[in-house]
Amino acid sequence: MKNLPAIIMRSAILLSGLAPRSSLGQDMLPELNMWRPNNHVYCIDVDSANNVAYIGGLFTSLTDPDPPFNTVARNRVAAIDLTTGEPLPWNPNPDNTVFRIAHTTAAVYIAGEFYNAGGQPRTGLAAVNKTSGSALPWDPGLGVGPVRAMTIAAGKLFVGGHFTQVAGTYRPHAAAFDLSTGNLTGWNPEPSDIVLAFQAMGNTMYMGGYFTTLAGGLPSPFLAGVDMEYGTTPSYVAAPNAVVRALATTNGRLYLGGDFTEVDGEPRSNAAALLGGSLTGWLPQPNATVNALVGIGGQVVIGGNFITVGGQAYISRLVVVDGVTGTATAWNPGVNGGITTVAARGGRILAGGVFSTAMQFDQGNFVSFTPAPQLVRVQPKVFLQGCYMSTQLNMHDSLRRASLVPATEPYTALGYSYTPGGAAGSIPSTVMANASNTAVVDWVVVELRDAVNPALIVASKRGVLLRDGSVMDVNRLSPLWIAVAPGNYRVAVRHRNHLGAMTASPVALSSTNTIIDFTASGFTAYGTNALNTIGARKVLWPGDANFDGQVMYSGSSNDRDVVLQAIGGVNPTSTVTGYLGSDINLNGVVSYTGANNDRDIILQTIGGVVPTATRVQQLP
Repeated sequence: MKNLPAIIMRSAILLSGLAPRSSLGQDMLPELNMWRPNNHVYCIDVDSANNVAYIGGLFTSLTDPDPPFNTVARNRVAAIDLTTGEPLPWNPNPDNTVFRIAHTTAAVYIAGEFYNAGGQPRTGLAAVNKTSGSALPWDPGLGVGPVRAMTIAAGKLFVGGHFTQVAGTYRPHAAAFDLSTGNLTGWNPEPSDIVLAFQAMGNTMYMGGYFTTLAGGLPSPFLAGVDMEYGTTPSYVAAPNAVVRALATTNGRLYLGGDFTEVDGEPRSNAAALLGGSLTGWLPQPNATVNALVGIGGQVVIGGNFITVGGQAYISRLVVVDGVTGTATAWNPGVNGGITTVAARGGRILAGGVFSTAMQFDQGNFVSFTPAPQLVRVQPKVFLQGCYMSTQLNMHDSLRRASLVPATEPYTALGYSYTPGGAAGSIPSTVMANASNTAVVDWVVVELRDAVNPALIVASKRGVLLRDGSVMDVNRLSPLWIAVAPGNYRVAVRHRNHLGAMTASPVALSSTNTIIDFTASGFTAYGTNALNTIGARKVLWPGDANFDGQVMYSGSSNDRDVVLQAIGGVNPTSTVTGYLGSDINLNGVVSYTGANNDRDIILQTIGGVVPTATRVQQLP
C-alpha cells in the first residue's frame, strides 16, 4: 500500500507550467497512482464515506502505473481506493457491459446489459455486497434490454433504459424501486423511448434520452420533468431538438448535455441550462457531443467528444465552465480522448471514457484530478559533456534512438534514495517517440537542498533531460513540480555517470516556474571547478561510471575498470550495447579502445596526464 504523502507528490504539473485554477482556486493535477482500466469506463460513483470510487464499463483488467506494472482481472466493474489508487478485492464480475453504478450504505447497484453478476443470474440490474461484490438476494426481474440510466433519490432507486417490463409489470423505459423493501413502486412516467439520464431536483425527477412523449402521448421531446411519486405530473421544461445524454444541477439550475443544436428554438450547441424550466443564457458552446455533466458550486464540469468550448481550443474533452455564463476556466486537463462520465467529490474531479493521456501523462481511461499541495516549480537546464555537441549547442539522443532509455527512472536501482514520491512516473511511449530538438536524452535527479545546510536534501525528484538541456517532467512539456513550501533552496542536478552540480547560492522558488541555467557561461556552481566549460557553455563532468560521486582512472573502485568489465574484461577491442553506466558518451555502445571510446573520457576528466588523479563531485 502506498502512503498518502507519496500519493500527493505523484500529482502532475500542467502542460504550460502555469497553474490553471479549479473552482477552489487551486491547481488541479492528475493523481498518477491510480490503476488504469484497459478499456472504456462508462460510469463512476464515489463513496465519499469510504473514499472509494466504483467504476464500470467494458474493461477486463486494471494495471498498476508503477513497476513492475502488475495487472489484476476486473471484469467491467472495479472499486478503487482513492487513498492508494489501488483496486480493492470487490469483484461482482458481471458478464457484460456496465453503464451505471450507484451505492447506499448497504449495497452497490450496478446496471447495464449483463445477465449474471455477483455469482447469480441478474438481468441488467443487480444489488451486490459492498465488500465482496457477491449478489444480494434482491432480484428486480428486469425485462429484456439494458439499463442505461440510474440514480437514487427520495428513498427510491430510479432506472431507465431499453426495457419495457419489470417483474412482469409494464414499465416502458423507466421504473423505480423502494430501497427499503426492494419492491417496484407505482412510478411510471411511460417515456416513449430510451432514457439515458436522470437528475433529481426538489420533488421533480428530470429525465433525458431519446423519447419524445410521456404517458398518454404528452409531448416532451428528449427532456422531461415529472413528480417522484407516480411520474404522472409533468413540469414545464424548454424542449431541445435532439437527444439529451447528461443532466446535472447546481445553484438551482438544470444543466443538460447531448447532441442538440437548439433548445426552445434558440441556438444551443450540445449544452444548455434551464432555470424554472426556462432556457437561460448559459452558453459554453462545446463543438461536439456532451456525454457527462457535474456541478461544483458555481461551476460545471463538462465531458464529451468536443475539443473547443466557447470558441477556445482546449485539445481536451473535459472542461470546467462558469455555471452562469458558460465561460471556460483556464484549466486545461488535456484529455486526449472521449469522456463518457464525470464525477466530483471531496475536491476531486474524476473522469472516465476512452483516452490514454491527461496533461500528456499516461492515464488510461480513468483519471482523478485533485487540488495540488504546496509546491514549487523548477526547470533546471544542464548539458552532459558525454553527449554534448558543441557545434549544435545541444546533446545527441542516441540512447533514445536505440530504444535504450528505460520508461522508469534508473536511480533507485543504483542505490539512490528519493524523498517520498520522488521516483514515481514513467515516460509515455508518445514522448519517447519524439525526435525533435527537445527529444529525451536520459533521466536525471533534481534535489532541493536546505538554504543554510546544503548537505540536507529537503526533496528530490526524477526528471527527464532533453536535448536542449531542459529538465522536464515525464511528459516532456512540463517543468518539474516538487511538493515543498515556496522558499529559498539550493538546487542540484545529478546524473548516473556524470558528476552532479549545485547552485552556489539559494534560489527563491515558488509555484511560478523558475528556470535555472547551469549551462550559462556566467553560472556559478557550488564548490570548486564543479562544471567543465566547452566554448560558451558549461557542462557536467563525465566519467562517474559507478555513480559514486568521483571520477577515477586507477586505484580501488576506479571507473576505467567498470568500462573494461562491461565489455568482458579480456579483449579490450570488444564492445557491448545497452543502457549502462559505463557508456560515458551515451551513444548506446560501451567501448574501451578505438574512436569515441568511453575510457578516454574518464582520463580527460581527471586531467589527461596523471592517471592517479581524481575529480570529486562538488556536493556536500
